[in-house]
Amino acid sequence: MVLYQRFQHGERIEFLTPRKDKITGVLYVREKDAQRVFPGATLFKVNGIVLYYLEDENEEEYEPKRIGYYPDNVVEVVIPVLALTPTTPPADLSGRTMAQTSVKQSLERYVPFLPSSSTAVARQTVSATHPMATLSAIASNITHIQQQLTQSTDQQSSHHQQLLQQLFYMVQQQNEMLREQAASKEREEQMLREQAESKLREEQILARQQETIDRLIVAQQRIEAILVQNYELHEYPIPRLFVILPDSYEKWDPRNFMAERFRLFFLCECGDHCNPSTGSTTSSGQLTIAAADSSTPIPVRSSIHLANHEGYELSRPTEFFDRYGAYVLSMLRILKHCLAVTAVAAPAVALAESGLKDIMDGVKAVSERTIMAVDMSIDFLEHKLDEYTAADGVAATNTMAQEDIFSGLAALEGADLRRLDSFLRKKDAEKILGNLYRVTLETGHVKWVCLHHYRQVYSETVMASFLQCVEANGGTYDPQIGKVTITLKSSIAAKDFFSRLSTQAPAVVGLKVMLDWSFGSADLVMLVDKIAQSNIQELEVDLMELTVVPSLSSFIRPGKGKYHSLLRLLSNDKIKRLAFIAVDLIGPRTSSLPKTHRPTLLQSFHYPGWISGFDDSRLAEIISLCPGLVDVRLGVIAYDSHDIPKVDRALGSLSKLKILHRCRLYDDRNVEIKDTTAPYGTVALRELMEYGAPYPTGPTGLLEAAILRSAATLEVLVLHAQNKKRCLDLAQTCDIPSSITHISHLPFARLTHLELFVNMTADSLDLMALLLPGLSLVHLGVAQFTCSLLSEVSLISLRSLRVQNVEDSFLYPFYHRVLSSSTPCQIQRICFNKVVISQGLVNILAYLPLRRVHISVPKGKNTLDKVLPRINLSHLQVLIIDYHKFSPEMEAVLAARSTEFTDEFVLYLEHEIELKTGEAVTLNLREAQGSPMKLARRRVRVVDVLTTLPEYYESITSFRI
Repeated sequence: MVLYQRFQHGERIEFLTPRKDKITGVLYVREKDAQRVFPGATLFKVNGIVLYYLEDENEEEYEPKRIGYYPDNVVEVVIPVLALTPTTPPADLSGRTMAQTSVKQSLERYVPFLPSSSTAVARQTVSATHPMATLSAIASNITHIQQQLTQSTDQQSSHHQQLLQQLFYMVQQQNEMLREQAASKEREEQMLREQAESKLREEQILARQQETIDRLIVAQQRIEAILVQNYELHEYPIPRLFVILPDSYEKWDPRNFMAERFRLFFLCECGDHCNPSTGSTTSSGQLTIAAADSSTPIPVRSSIHLANHEGYELSRPTEFFDRYGAYVLSMLRILKHCLAVTAVAAPAVALAESGLKDIMDGVKAVSERTIMAVDMSIDFLEHKLDEYTAADGVAATNTMAQEDIFSGLAALEGADLRRLDSFLRKKDAEKILGNLYRVTLETGHVKWVCLHHYRQVYSETVMASFLQCVEANGGTYDPQIGKVTITLKSSIAAKDFFSRLSTQAPAVVGLKVMLDWSFGSADLVMLVDKIAQSNIQELEVDLMELTVVPSLSSFIRPGKGKYHSLLRLLSNDKIKRLAFIAVDLIGPRTSSLPKTHRPTLLQSFHYPGWISGFDDSRLAEIISLCPGLVDVRLGVIAYDSHDIPKVDRALGSLSKLKILHRCRLYDDRNVEIKDTTAPYGTVALRELMEYGAPYPTGPTGLLEAAILRSAATLEVLVLHAQNKKRCLDLAQTCDIPSSITHISHLPFARLTHLELFVNMTADSLDLMALLLPGLSLVHLGVAQFTCSLLSEVSLISLRSLRVQNVEDSFLYPFYHRVLSSSTPCQIQRICFNKVVISQGLVNILAYLPLRRVHISVPKGKNTLDKVLPRINLSHLQVLIIDYHKFSPEMEAVLAARSTEFTDEFVLYLEHEIELKTGEAVTLNLREAQGSPMKLARRRVRVVDVLTTLPEYYESITSFRI
């Protein structure tokens, strides 16, 4: 293999073959070799550090000069570049003129490779256009003179002195050129900085100008809208679209016009502004109607139609037609057009939708007779207007083009509309105006619409205002499920938000609200009152006051009554799902519920916080008042209850309970509650999460009885018990058919999530081993007692896996299964707790495209450095590791792989001790942008165990295929 050393100057890279010292065998590169490729090279650097020439054993530089060999680095070549400027010799230096002449002569004398005839031309070219070449020529001549001096034997000779003088002047000239070069470079950099600053100022000025223009445009639009609105509110005090139909068109006789009776019907001005899917409005105030032959049907609710009203009888029809005939004819044509397109007889549609019938005698149903009545009116008006064309100077309307059917509308002014009231036989004393409502669009235009379209337009407008409030408070809105998630930071913000929620957000049915300020009982009263006025059906209230272990002062002075208004939410029949999050001491801070309180319609109740002995009675009251509960999820029950809690008795009586989560019951203490009632409801469960298992186990155990009752319906079964004395026995309670034809005939056939951190009998393990290959498990969790199930689970459906406190020897077969499976494994989440990081686990983490990884190694062992260089980052979104075992070296490994991160990737550093408010921020002192050795601040979060654990248990049940 040919050895080489890389040299670089700017973007140019050259490869030079190193030489080898015949005595020491050390590789090096001669300075002359580098200067042949890079003329004028004066310095050499590696990683910004200037290199010294190699020295012999006497600490003297080799001749020729040698540069060390750095095979893994690029040697940077430094070549001074500067324009040659004329220099004036110092006045105190005698003989300077003679020296200059000597330099010129020496330039011609000691450049043997240039013909004498071309020396002047070359010198002129070099000086004028190639300053770098000039410096190179000077350096070459200096070297040549130095060689001449070395060869000179008589240092006192005139020739030797002349060479010294030439050398002195040339070195001085070279130094002056280099200084000028540095000054020129500094001026150039300063000019570039000023240009960049000037460009930035110009961009800022242009941005401000554009912002000013945009504001002017918005202001102008608002002013125009206000002017249009003020004008149209004055000009159009009543609906402006109306038609005339015969009062009794079955006996219509056009020859006896004076004896006929007519009725005026107002039209709903619905259009694109009434259709939320279009998102557009018409600025002219005219209706936009598709052509009759369009292949796209027009929705009935967004097409012109008669208002839901019986109409007004005309008192002076002849005078009315003289004044409004052309306008009414245009409107009749519009109505006929809409009827033809939508096949809707306008008055009957509105009546049918509202459940009313037979209000009008003239028009009763969608039929050909309705269209016939319109045709009669059109024919009559066309004939009558033709008679007055010459006298009135009105253009004939019977030849009006289809695209010009609105031309007659512009002639109807506000005065004509106000005069319209005088032609109605029955005055509209109550100003019903045909059951139409006036709305103002964003453009300022006024529209008159029916009640349905009024609600539609108004709700869209006010909903937009509500969403602006949500966005201003940093919240989000999911329109698909109608849910708002928001954090409120002050009482003023809360009042504004809840006021808008109760009046402007009929589409919002779900709310998760965090109260992130020191609120009082009055704030909670306001919250409850406004929720009652809204359409909220699913409510999560996070008070953000919960501490892991309540302080003594909180028991002594709990703030009695502070939370009591929250209990009034139980009387809200709209709410079907209620969650109290981070609520501290709900028992002492509320009063007992009255025994006469009627049962609620609540179906789901979540209380994932700390449940003290003071809270037991209150939660039992709440659950007892909700006999229809289907979903109950409770948090940690305190140490101070050795008997069955009241809340458990309340749970035991629920007849519709399907989902029960009880997190860390009794903190997994050695507590065994002896009672005949267990908190598992009375019917088969769909989800059961039991942490602690305080009830007796065995063939007659209450827990087994609840599981047996639910064997055919259970989809989620999560059991945790640290007490090894309790042994779960499911085999004795499950009836296994002697002949199995299908998995559905077996118990637990519907299981999708299974986590068994309990001691089980051998027969129970055999039962689960029999079931697992046929189950489509999405999540599996095993511990040291149940790790044998890993060899039986189907890898086809498995998406999530949790392993705790299992030795590597038991895990090796599973690792081999995953890596050698013919079908690619689809596991996306892994949580390995207190598991040794072996080569098998490292191979798994490198192979699987995981999205979430949680690694916790046993105490005294820290082998995370094996994982981080190899873990698959292609899909990873969450990585959770121990804060105390994460070192700067590990972070540097991850930082070097930052280009492999997904956009969502976050490293969670799990802290064993509960973190105080703001402590997580102080433990994450990282820069916003990151560095080669540090991750960006947004990529790292410091959390405690009590933050990641509940989130994990919540996520495994929501995780589906």
